Amino acid sequence: MKILGLISVAAVLVACNNDKMTDVLNDSQFYYVRVDPQSLTLAQGGTQQLTVTAYDASCTGTSCNPLAPGNPLTVNGIPTFRSTDTTVATVSSAGVITARAKAGTANIIGTLQNIPGAPSLPSVTLADTTPVTVLATGATPPTVANMTLTSRSTNGAGSNDTLTVTYTDASGATVATQRGSSNPSGIGRAAFFTNDPSVATVVSIVSSTGVVTSGVVVGVKPGTATITASNTVGGVTKTATFPITITDPVTATISITTATSGTGIIFFPNTITVSATEAVAEGRPNTTTPGAVVTFGVVGTTLFPNTFRPVPGANPPDNVTTTPNSTDCFNVTFANPGAAGAAPTAPGGSTVPAGNTGNIGTGSATSTNPPLCSVPTGTNAFGKDAQSRLFTTPGTYTYSSTTLGSNASGTIIVK
Repeated sequence: MKILGLISVAAVLVACNNDKMTDVLNDSQFYYVRVDPQSLTLAQGGTQQLTVTAYDASCTGTSCNPLAPGNPLTVNGIPTFRSTDTTVATVSSAGVITARAKAGTANIIGTLQNIPGAPSLPSVTLADTTPVTVLATGATPPTVANMTLTSRSTNGAGSNDTLTVTYTDASGATVATQRGSSNPSGIGRAAFFTNDPSVATVVSIVSSTGVVTSGVVVGVKPGTATITASNTVGGVTKTATFPITITDPVTATISITTATSGTGIIFFPNTITVSATEAVAEGRPNTTTPGAVVTFGVVGTTLFPNTFRPVPGANPPDNVTTTPNSTDCFNVTFANPGAAGAAPTAPGGSTVPAGNTGNIGTGSATSTNPPLCSVPTGTNAFGKDAQSRLFTTPGTYTYSSTTLGSNASGTIIVK
């Protein structure tokens, strides 16, 4: 993944952040490098010259071209290159790639150091990566005249979708298509960029079997962004763009926890916004019963881990005799219980069966709708009594919990 900016990606989303933004004095004006071509497909024995360009930080808006993120600079340093798999592709000191007699993919890393012209200026070294795909013996890259990107036009924040790349020839006929990985024609994966990583990022996901899916667009927050792809096939470079709108999320988690003041029990966040409309567009949680899913659970805090305590004589008595982890138990009472439908699956880690509707925690601890008591343990996402509800109709819904006098309340805004 190549992005315009510096972001962090969780471990489950394995991405290549090739653009290292470094804080330097303004006198240096060296903030980005690009190795071109950005992605490359070669026949065995084929060659390709790489170039390394340094850019300043003059372009910081979302209208910037992520392939050229600033004004090009001439620096004193000499580019260096290395291949991550020399059995597939080698690269000379001058940046000439040679495809070896072995099909596969190797990453070529180009590094550029800016050697200061004065003692007071810092030395800055940045790198960028170009993946090189070498075709099978006897295969040659197809002739590509155009490349386009297609996908859903919207994503909910926190949702993801994989771009489909279509390659066509001069007559408009489809040469090949890709959805995340290489295709039967052998064309390597394109390089993907986002012009605004605060709204949407583009990542690669590696499965447990090592299969890499690239071009996965992940919504970060509501807004608009442009995704750009670049690929060089048979010496011909093609680029394509895709506008994406990120809406409100289609899932949310609400925790019953301790106020940061250390006194009082609250729902956190107190107000959340989810999009049932976007859930329908994405077919989530499934195409049979699409809607926004909101999950409720008790979560302990690091600052105040012992705030939730069983209260002697509490009503119901479950709070004293069966509460795990020294926590109180809570209910969730909706002002409009009919709007809280049944989520098709239970939250991860919960032992409460799916299918409950309306208010949460109205039954005893041994019922199918028990109070919310437990905090997550181990790798569980939620406690064993966490429950979810499905919201399908836009509107504003309020809820509260009066168990043990908590007087906590909150609001769900469904769009």
